[in-house]
Amino acid sequence: MEIRRSKHWSRMGLLVLATSAMLLAGCESSAMKLRNQGLSLYHRGDYQSALVKFNDALKYNPADPRANYYAGASDYMLARYQEAAFHYKTAWTVDPNFGHVKSALAEALIRAGRPNEAMNFLERDAELTGRVTGRLRVARFYKRIGDLDDARVNFAKAAAMAPSNPEVLMQVAGFDDSVGRKQDARALYIRIYQLDPTMPGLVEKMQHDGVTISEALAAPLPATQPAAR
Repeated sequence: MEIRRSKHWSRMGLLVLATSAMLLAGCESSAMKLRNQGLSLYHRGDYQSALVKFNDALKYNPADPRANYYAGASDYMLARYQEAAFHYKTAWTVDPNFGHVKSALAEALIRAGRPNEAMNFLERDAELTGRVTGRLRVARFYKRIGDLDDARVNFAKAAAMAPSNPEVLMQVAGFDDSVGRKQDARALYIRIYQLDPTMPGLVEKMQHDGVTISEALAAPLPATQPAAR
């Protein structure tokens, strides 16, 4: 009798597990369907209808980073910046490397009238990751909010982190150019030319600032260091 009961409960347990798995799969399928419908509506520019679909998908999985990201994007396009920041922050919390979620969150916070919170978030991220991409993001957003002094400091930090990365140096030189620091921009364009003379747009920038190729070739070569990420 005990053996029969044991087998009976074992079968019951397996049935419960199988049923749970089927229900979970069904929920995931429904959430994905709603999310895909939302994406289709979003790309057609129907942000309000898209938001409804994303929010319905989030009822199945409130932590889905993709649904949260696009719910935030829909809110942003509808000028619902507080709500956008909430969804972007949820997406970032689950998957910090999802898409452009860091920049999207910072932009939503700025639009919501919370620039200090945006910059604190970006500064912490740059410190934690230690990546030059994070430092450049901080610099660009300081420029975005009109804080040119802190932007200059962070562009300089990025250049120090990646002194042999021409793509990074192009961004720093572009900033210097935009704020009238022509001498600094010229020096960077010369360094970039020595590192990679085929860098897109470089020769045009040099010509605009009056830097000749012969001048770049005659300048002392920069010390080579590994390019930072």
